[in-house]
Amino acid sequence: MKKILFVALMGLTTIAHAQDGGIFESEFNRYVTYSFSAHYALSMPLGGQRNYINQISPANLVLQGEAMFPGQFSLGFKSGYQYAQQRVPRQVYTVGDQSVSAVQTRTLSIIPAMLTASFYFTPNNAALRPYVQIAGGGAYVDDTRYYGALADGTNGFKGAFAPAIGLKYYGKKEKGLGGEIQAQYQQIGLSNSGFGNSQSLLISAGLTFRGF
Repeated sequence: MKKILFVALMGLTTIAHAQDGGIFESEFNRYVTYSFSAHYALSMPLGGQRNYINQISPANLVLQGEAMFPGQFSLGFKSGYQYAQQRVPRQVYTVGDQSVSAVQTRTLSIIPAMLTASFYFTPNNAALRPYVQIAGGGAYVDDTRYYGALADGTNGFKGAFAPAIGLKYYGKKEKGLGGEIQAQYQQIGLSNSGFGNSQSLLISAGLTFRGF
C-alpha cells in the first residue's frame, strides 16, 4: 500500500512538474511561432520636423508581424500609416512662378516598410514579454503644402530606421491574445523636404496575437 501511494505521489509530482515546463518544454519555446500586432499611436515631432509640423499627431497606425524563434529573438516586418497636419496663418507665399496670399496647410504622410529584429527578455510562452527592437528599411513619404487650390511639395521612397522598446502582456502563459505597448524613435531621410530629416517619437498601444 505504501508503495502504491508513493508511486501515485511521484506521478502527481511529475505531472505538475511537466505542466510547469520542467519536462515537456512549451511548443512556443521549441518551434518557430508567429506574432501579429496592430496599434493605435500618437506621434510627437522631433528635430527638424518640428520646424515643419510641431503638433502631436493623433492619426497613426502601426502594424507588425514576427517569426519568433527559440532563444527569445524574432525577425519580422513593420508597416502602418502616419499622418500629421498643421495650418499656418495667412501670409504671402511664392508657389512656382506666382505669389499668393493664403493660409498654408502643411501635411506629412508616411507609409513605412521596415524589417525588424527583436530580443525578448522572457520565454516565448511567458505571460509578460518585455523586448527591445531595431527596424530598418524605408518609407514612402509625401510632404505636401496646400495654398487654397494650389499645392506643392515632395514625395518618394526614403531610407528609414526605428529602434523601439515594448511590452506584451497575455494575462497567462500560453495564451494567444494579449495587449502591447511600444515606444519607437523613427528617423527618415528627407534631404529635399526643406526641413531635413523626419524625426518622431511614436507611443503606441494595441492588440497582439501569438500562435503556430
